[in-house]
Amino acid sequence: MIKYISVNEEISNAMTKCNNIKTAERLVRFFQKQDEKYTYDTDKSKYYINSFFPTFPSKAWERMVNGISEISNYNKRVPLQADIVVTGRCHCKCWHCFRAKHNKNDLTLDKIKEVMESLNNLGTSVVGITGGEPMLREDILEIIKAIPNEMEGHLYTTGYGITEEFAKNLKNSNITRCIISLDHYDEEIVCNSRNNENAYSDATNAVKLLAKNNIYTAVTVCINENLSDPDKLEKYFDFVKDLGASEIRIVMQIPQGKLENKNVGRIYAQNIDMVKSFKRKYNKKENFPTIVNFCEIESSNYFGCNAGANYIAINNDGYVTPCVAVPLSFGSVYENKLENIYNKMGKYFLESSKVCYGISSSRIIASEKIDTSSSPLSLNTSKNIAKKCAMATGKGELFHYCKTV
Repeated sequence: MIKYISVNEEISNAMTKCNNIKTAERLVRFFQKQDEKYTYDTDKSKYYINSFFPTFPSKAWERMVNGISEISNYNKRVPLQADIVVTGRCHCKCWHCFRAKHNKNDLTLDKIKEVMESLNNLGTSVVGITGGEPMLREDILEIIKAIPNEMEGHLYTTGYGITEEFAKNLKNSNITRCIISLDHYDEEIVCNSRNNENAYSDATNAVKLLAKNNIYTAVTVCINENLSDPDKLEKYFDFVKDLGASEIRIVMQIPQGKLENKNVGRIYAQNIDMVKSFKRKYNKKENFPTIVNFCEIESSNYFGCNAGANYIAINNDGYVTPCVAVPLSFGSVYENKLENIYNKMGKYFLESSKVCYGISSSRIIASEKIDTSSSPLSLNTSKNIAKKCAMATGKGELFHYCKTV
């Protein structure tokens, strides 16, 4: 893997290697304004921006460009990205789990295959395989094989069950990234925060194995008091670099699940400037993992929050939600086609939002004292919450920038 700290001529040419050149050229100019880093996979002759975009040039990149054009120019809704929660089972009990109140069912393999085809029909370019812990599925390789060739897949995991043989299987699949969650550089802190004595070794061994097999690996970290100090965060960055990761994905706490009714805004206010500063600093270093600030990507200056409009999640119980972290539901794929459910959601999710939907919906849930002990919430309750969240909508800057007609 080779790192670049700006868009050069080769990267620009690769980005515009698609049928929608006008929109691709606008994307090039948009990225030239960002503090992004680019990774080149010499084995596959593909470029990576980060874990929010497909590789390029590729069929999935072309679908992403076309989808952005449809959204920007014609106000259409396209689920550019989607997550499939293949199981609710998990061997960890993480401190920040936003799915703690969901059931532990598995989505059937046949239904997963059907959902994959529906997403393909809808124009999705990137699909995430998540949980729970998806590696607990004995048929995980069959699930991965179901990803259509027009799409790329991400595997979200704690690192459990990642072996040399599995990594080699991934190299010949449509999974282009693995995203490993790792909370800290200290083994005791990691194991205690996940209530699992093997959490640290599972994650670190997985990152090393995947990097060894030249698989783009992002390590995701949710900021809390343990990493609020700049020296500790810098030590964490160096630690992840030495593991061989391609990307560090920084997320902030979402007040759902185990963090429902918690004052996560305090942690955000205390740390967001530090995170932004670290991203600017480290993305200028060529031989360092790409730094991604999740909050920046989902801000109005970039994509905006795409929940329900340009991103959806399919739960392990079959219910379709606007976001994997949000306990709302708008229909079940066991009762209706995903295409029909997504189209009906357009009444409440016409375009991206200026505010994180996990935060805006949590405020309404808290103020109205809605019982979330059984998640996801009913269709009627979800609709009522969605109506009140719709006031914060507005396309992100990326879509405005890519308008060509």
